[in-house]
Amino acid sequence: MRECLFISVALVLLTTPRLWAGSTTTFQLGPQGGVMVPVMVNGTGPFIMLLDTGGTHSVISEEVAAIAGARAVAKSIVISPVGETVRAIVSIDRLVVGPISSDNVLPSVVPARSFDAEGKIHGLIGQDVLAWLRYTLDFKRRVVEWHDQAPPRRGIALNLAYEHGRFLVSLPQNHNILRLVPDSGAGGLVLFNAAGRASQNIVDTGETVELATAHASHRARHVRLRELRLGDRTMRDVPAVTIERADPRPAEGDGLLPLHLFERVTFDGPARLLILG
Repeated sequence: MRECLFISVALVLLTTPRLWAGSTTTFQLGPQGGVMVPVMVNGTGPFIMLLDTGGTHSVISEEVAAIAGARAVAKSIVISPVGETVRAIVSIDRLVVGPISSDNVLPSVVPARSFDAEGKIHGLIGQDVLAWLRYTLDFKRRVVEWHDQAPPRRGIALNLAYEHGRFLVSLPQNHNILRLVPDSGAGGLVLFNAAGRASQNIVDTGETVELATAHASHRARHVRLRELRLGDRTMRDVPAVTIERADPRPAEGDGLLPLHLFERVTFDGPARLLILG
């Protein structure tokens, strides 16, 4: 589930990830479809973290912050689909995932076991590190391919808009346009305030499901979409959950598009392009 960070004091983040491209990083697939990769923090680790294309910012556990000697520099308000919370912000000198080296990263900190009950996942890498990179998530081979040049446009090519620290794609449907966050961390398709906007395309199953973030959980309705159009392709009878709320948040768009539904997903950050294979 996605979160948006609002830092409560003025901070200047001058982080430009360095990339040694042409290599791959093997990942594990989490139970919800999340991409789990080994990450080094200030030369310590590796720690298993989620490579989270839907997150505006990176997050680490209290354990990682202590081991890596991360310095507290601020507090923040973090907004997610299930609520708000205040977190500490720490400074990391260097974060390394595969061939990516990113300096001066400012992640928020969460308690241990916030990501999974077993405590195997120690954080997530968000768009503060990923936004300007080119990479492919190959879910069939379970590797991340890192690119130093524009990757081939094989598949459904969709333009990306970068808003409020995250990417969104606009998907024209029969009667409206869905603006979704392409999300490697989402367990399934999530729609916000969909009752009036897409009711003709939704079949309510009468069931509910619990959605969780690193700090809270929320009950949502389990539904099915009769169809979901992705460019010139159409997916039919798509499982989804809907969350209705009185305070829409434009930063989250209309919902979350889970990426593990596809064999290959390529982000070309500099070109603002998403390619679904």
